[in-house]
Amino acid sequence: MEFLWEGVKEAARLVVSGDAEVFHAVTVTLYCTVSAVALAALVAIPYGAWLALYRPRGYRLQVFLLRVGMFVPTVVVGLVVFGAFSRQGPLGWTSSLYTRQAIVIGEFLLAFPILGTFTHSAVRDRRGTPLETALTLGASPLRAMSTMVSEVRIPVMAGALAAFARCFSELGVAIPVGGNLEMHTRTLASTIVLELSKGEFGKAAAPGLILIALACVIATIAFFIFEREKTS
Repeated sequence: MEFLWEGVKEAARLVVSGDAEVFHAVTVTLYCTVSAVALAALVAIPYGAWLALYRPRGYRLQVFLLRVGMFVPTVVVGLVVFGAFSRQGPLGWTSSLYTRQAIVIGEFLLAFPILGTFTHSAVRDRRGTPLETALTLGASPLRAMSTMVSEVRIPVMAGALAAFARCFSELGVAIPVGGNLEMHTRTLASTIVLELSKGEFGKAAAPGLILIALACVIATIAFFIFEREKTS
């Protein structure tokens, strides 16, 4: 028990003192996660809405692949991205392996199916009156999709939070694709793994405390969003 307490105290000291390595890992983590989720939202939300509204050819297969994508282990996604950007891979010429951009691409692949699935399910369940009204008033298909997404903004926001939660603490992409390079691609989660491998429990606990704080922030945001929706 004393060992755990000493580790927590050391972690608190590192956080309060503004340890450069820990807070650089915070920067990398937030940069990669926010970038990946934002890029995924730009593509996945319109795609999910289009899929639900227009049911294109191969609709069932596309929905199935979105569902599967939500449960693919992050290490498999990391393996695919590593293979694509390695020297022998089709994108090796970009020299993007072991960069933050490569981590963003990997996390984009994690976030996309979550956002696409949440949007598709929400729009599918609300098909009918809002869409018919928009089309009757002469709205273009793009405008009609925008109207539907606005109608289901709360489930879509829930999808964005779920995507953020999956990305900001993952390891399967950050380590093989980012390389866990100090002051460059090291994230909070990969810092924990590295410090534990060196037997530095206190240094591992510091990013752990920050991850818990971020999780609390996400949970608080989600709580207020849903509570506000209930009372509106």
